[in-house]
Amino acid sequence: MSDDDMGMRQELPEGIKKEILKEAPESNYSTPKAGDEVTVHYVGTLESDGTEFDSSRSRDKPFTFIIGKGQVIEGWDLGVATMKKGEVAKFTIASEHAYGDQGSPPKIPEKATLIFEVELLDFTNQEDLFSDGGVLKVMVKEGSGWKAPQMNTELKISLKVCKPDGSVIEDKGSFEYTMGSTALGPLTKAVEKALLRMKKGEQCKLQCSKDYALGDAHPEGVVIDLAIDELYEVTDVSIAKDKSLMKKQIKEGEGYERPKESAKISLKVEAATDGSGPLSGFSAKTLEFAAGDGNVCDALELAVMDMKKGERALLTCTSPALCQEAQLGLAQIKADKVVFTLELSSFEKAKDIWDMSEDEKIEFASARKEVGGKLFKEGRFLLAMERYKKVADMFSYTDNYQAENKAKATDLKKVCTLNKAACQLKCELFADAKTSCNTVLKDDSANLKALFRRAQAELGLKNFGDCTRDVKRILEIDPQNREARALAKQAASGQKEEDQKSKGLFGKMCQALGKGPIREPYKERRFDFDAEQDEDMPQQEEGEAKEA
Repeated sequence: MSDDDMGMRQELPEGIKKEILKEAPESNYSTPKAGDEVTVHYVGTLESDGTEFDSSRSRDKPFTFIIGKGQVIEGWDLGVATMKKGEVAKFTIASEHAYGDQGSPPKIPEKATLIFEVELLDFTNQEDLFSDGGVLKVMVKEGSGWKAPQMNTELKISLKVCKPDGSVIEDKGSFEYTMGSTALGPLTKAVEKALLRMKKGEQCKLQCSKDYALGDAHPEGVVIDLAIDELYEVTDVSIAKDKSLMKKQIKEGEGYERPKESAKISLKVEAATDGSGPLSGFSAKTLEFAAGDGNVCDALELAVMDMKKGERALLTCTSPALCQEAQLGLAQIKADKVVFTLELSSFEKAKDIWDMSEDEKIEFASARKEVGGKLFKEGRFLLAMERYKKVADMFSYTDNYQAENKAKATDLKKVCTLNKAACQLKCELFADAKTSCNTVLKDDSANLKALFRRAQAELGLKNFGDCTRDVKRILEIDPQNREARALAKQAASGQKEEDQKSKGLFGKMCQALGKGPIREPYKERRFDFDAEQDEDMPQQEEGEAKEA
């Protein structure tokens, strides 16, 4: 039977040929690796005359060995490692990968090429976690997905500790755990090493020596049953990325898509607490709104843009003003912290920016700019800032636009970048505001709004000289600009205050230095400079010396 009929040969060294006689079930996709214990049935024959020299089937007893430990011939170690559970394969193995020049008398002659028909019945995935035999991880059930825990990851695990004979020492059941904590005491090192290699839904056994377990209290070591029940994804969804708004995914959503600007949302708000008890006045409700329009509180607006359909999450906010939502009975919040339980029931997929025509992009951007203006008037500066930012980002490249649309796009980008700077100033993000203004001034160096807002940012950063320089430039263009003159006075006052502080600090330093006798210069040096070196040193004027 040909390879095309029965399966493709897999990558093996020259001298080992593989022919798949029976494919494994589609659900079995993994193959054993070094350290795994495999169970097989086999029949071995000589290629030269077809003589059968060994067979587990004749004995009706499967054969078990560990991959990569040299317990079998090299051809088996390499060949069986390419198989899947349930697969049947024929291996033709040259002598250099079998019993070599000497053979294995009396059944296997010297330099014999061998043929094995092998069925992989099962294998146990196991790893020596510390490469010293101290902790052996044995797979019981494979997990799903690609995510694995990292340091500080929050997850829910199940853990049971038993003696080697199976008697239970401790059964902790299912509980929440944070990677990097010391909650598991002496078991922490072994358990966390295993968790770093596990996925959601995976179950395993850890065979631990006393040095990685409970020490002399159980010198025979322990066996730990370990599973990851839930793998939580924690994301900072605050705009400033200051961890004031943290979303903890407690149920993974569908697919990979998340809502986009103006998408219609159905968000179920199940609970609202202060971290320990329900918030007064709260009423659970499913909210229907368009993403980014400001029809719900800022906290929900920001969180939902990072959720997938069907996802459930805990949203923890340490800025309660962002959580005030009359539709939920939370027009006023007295707590210092708010924790929402959310589920994104559904959302309508909005059209992607790259699928829009030029006209559609201009129309969409104009509408989002208007939304930003409404939010700014309401004092919701963070949310407004995001609307302006998205518009400006839309038009990062417009070289291929038609002339009329290019002019509109350029104007929208400039206006929204300036409006973004205004929002950043309101939020005291002075460095960001300065960057936004610089973006505009790069192409329009005389733009009064950009100059004025950059001057405000410089004032906020206490760069009074730079602020004054921008104000002078404004007054050169518009001598009657009252706001600029007022800003100049603020800069002058700020500079004066800083000078007074510096003068006071300098005075204290001088006062401290003036206590005690003044030593003669260089008197305690171990060696003197020669005359030429003294001549090269700058000379201080007599008047300067007295003044100092």
